[in-house]
Amino acid sequence: MPPPGNDSQAERYRNLRAQRLAALNALLWDEQKGAWFDYDTEKGKNLEFYPSNLAPLWAGCFSDPATVDKALKYLEDSQVLTYQHGIPTSLRNTGQQWDFPNAWAPLQDLVIRGLAKSSSPRTKEVTFQLAQNWIRTNFDVPHLPPPGEYDISNGGQPGGGGEYEVQEGFGWTNGMALMLLDRYGDRLTSGTQMTPQVPPCLVAALLFHLLLSFLPW
Repeated sequence: MPPPGNDSQAERYRNLRAQRLAALNALLWDEQKGAWFDYDTEKGKNLEFYPSNLAPLWAGCFSDPATVDKALKYLEDSQVLTYQHGIPTSLRNTGQQWDFPNAWAPLQDLVIRGLAKSSSPRTKEVTFQLAQNWIRTNFDVPHLPPPGEYDISNGGQPGGGGEYEVQEGFGWTNGMALMLLDRYGDRLTSGTQMTPQVPPCLVAALLFHLLLSFLPW
């Protein structure tokens, strides 16, 4: 039997959480657009598109279940769901790594796991399609091991820009693929025949995950 908790401290943190949620809604949430936006104390909200605008969704910082479906509409209105190789980091092509046309695994994670909180069949299906697009990008690109980012304007080839060359075998690229395969593996397809071009690090990760499934917990 677990030891008794500290009720007064628990209540304190519940109140602090409620205050934080209220502040997020008051300052960052935009009901019309269906997303949270960075707030500049001089210029107000920055309404540029970034997947991180849905970070509070991923973190569960909302109370209204309809918020998830509003976030889907935000993605649709931003026209980022039209890209077949992932959601872009932004819609600005600045030549930097964390801008268009690059797509990064952690930002796919923010969006996919955020939308997955919806009970709407339509939102769930869009969520699955985003997972399917990302997995196919991982498997289709003839680049071993998987890079840190993908160029969604060039068939999902390795990305670029910024201050260093694209890195190979990024842990979060492999980890994101493994998470999606674990969650949606019964439905996902690679989009290609299983050939030796399947990234070996993904195969190794899958085998490791399979071995773990046989261990007692």
